[in-house]
Amino acid sequence: MSERTNLETHVDLCELRYRQLDDRMTRVEQRIDDVTEELKAVKAEMNSGFGEIKTMLTSARDEKFKTVVTVAGSIIVGLLGLLGYIVVHLR
Repeated sequence: MSERTNLETHVDLCELRYRQLDDRMTRVEQRIDDVTEELKAVKAEMNSGFGEIKTMLTSARDEKFKTVVTVAGSIIVGLLGLLGYIVVHLR
């Protein structure tokens, strides 16, 4: 008997089809959950890496500022010394 002529066969086949669909949907949902967890882990790792980069850039900026202040101070002291030398020797 075919599915078209026998209601009981039709119901049994539909139950089988729906069970298979449900199994497939469950596997898809599990894969989506797995991907979501992996993305969360990647995001956390990236945030950690960005924090390290930010710290490195901040410390590099501080070091450059100190270097610029030191060099500028040395130039100013040198120019003041030259100015003092010129003033003393021109009299």
